[in-house]
Amino acid sequence: MKTKILVTFALSGLLFISCNSGTSKENKTQREHIEMTPGTVNEEHAMLGVKGSCEMCKDRIEKAAKSVENVTFASWDMEKQELHLNFDPDKTSIETISKAIAAAGHDTDKDKAPDEVYNALPACCKYREP
Repeated sequence: MKTKILVTFALSGLLFISCNSGTSKENKTQREHIEMTPGTVNEEHAMLGVKGSCEMCKDRIEKAAKSVENVTFASWDMEKQELHLNFDPDKTSIETISKAIAAAGHDTDKDKAPDEVYNALPACCKYREP
């Protein structure tokens, strides 16, 4: 009886070790694949000052930034009035992204939104001094 229990524990331990070692190798292979995916090798992080005042602004600013091809991440911080971006600098530029955001109605450190676009924003999105 004791022999059967010991054999069962030994086999269970071997099975556990072999399962875990295979999983970690598989996860490592998946991580390497993700890290080596084309387009992420030359990614750059940048910050851009962008004016806005509410959650609707946040959605509009992030959507405008992400509409620029090769922008992989955009997150606007309402409190700091700052947009965090990840993009491929070989395929687009901060200037191109800034122009897209201004065209959506939000002033940036580099570009001013056209008055007619800004004036068409909802009242809660107005950020300029009268």
